[in-house]
Amino acid sequence: MNSDAIEAAFGSYGVEVIDQGLGTRVANLFSGRDSEKVCRTLAVTEFVQPINPALLGSHQEILDGNSIGATLRSAGFTINKKLLIKTEIPATAAFIALARGTVGEGQNLFTKVYALYAETPDDSLPYAVIAEAYHPAHYPPVHKEVTEIADLKEAAQRALKTLQRFRLKEGLKTPAA
Repeated sequence: MNSDAIEAAFGSYGVEVIDQGLGTRVANLFSGRDSEKVCRTLAVTEFVQPINPALLGSHQEILDGNSIGATLRSAGFTINKKLLIKTEIPATAAFIALARGTVGEGQNLFTKVYALYAETPDDSLPYAVIAEAYHPAHYPPVHKEVTEIADLKEAAQRALKTLQRFRLKEGLKTPAA
């Protein structure tokens, strides 16, 4: 999982929910602590609606600010990510601020959009479509499976547009400020 890769590469991992609305959230997946936090992944999540009843308990924990993958994994699910889009986007002012200036303005960021499934031995439950832009020093895990489901592809395009247009709220240099 991405959280595991960040912790392995940089020695720490944290998640901060920057913005959350009905059915979506934007999160900063970072390494470091306090004033040393560096964004390694800026993630836009669009939750598949309606939420499957088997996922409701975990979903509430996730809405409360917990890591998606870690929460689902601790609830006994296996995580399966199926790639929808692989591209690059230029670093936005929001990403640069969250990365503490370690990324240059307009620098291309490797970006993936994928469908995340919570799986049991008997079932595969679609949970979210997630668009992620990665810090150039961070190499996320590879997604071997691909999906062509039309509804998920539409959600992928929406999540990617949100990621490309995301701005920090006025006067907010970092979410912790």
